[in-house]
Amino acid sequence: MLFTSRKDVWMGIIIWALIFAFIWIFYQFIFVQLDILGIIVMVIMIYLLGTIWFNTRYKIENGTLKISYGLIKKSIDIQEIKSIRNTTNPFIAPSLSVHRIEINYGKYKTIQISPKDIQAFINELQKKNPHIKLDN
Repeated sequence: MLFTSRKDVWMGIIIWALIFAFIWIFYQFIFVQLDILGIIVMVIMIYLLGTIWFNTRYKIENGTLKISYGLIKKSIDIQEIKSIRNTTNPFIAPSLSVHRIEINYGKYKTIQISPKDIQAFINELQKKNPHIKLDN
């Protein structure tokens, strides 16, 4: 089952402002002062920000939680998940919102994600692993 990320307006403003700024710089490197290295760097930056905005998702399949955040991919065995709790931590995570859940798994590992439908996401995880503890 595929879950898309919740997207906060402020995060969209930041990402799209950066994309437009890089597009403007890209334009400058092409038409004002030809700079091949600058063009390459701007194309890479625009691509990376675009993949973060359009490719942040969480997939539950075959007993595994697969997290995609731009080009970054992570897999977690659902049987290793110990607990889930709500959080609003603003620090960097594979998430486009501050309304997140923190997943504790393995011995001391955590990850924060922000599925659009948090309750359906948690229910799907609990179907695969009914021992997941909810800390609210």
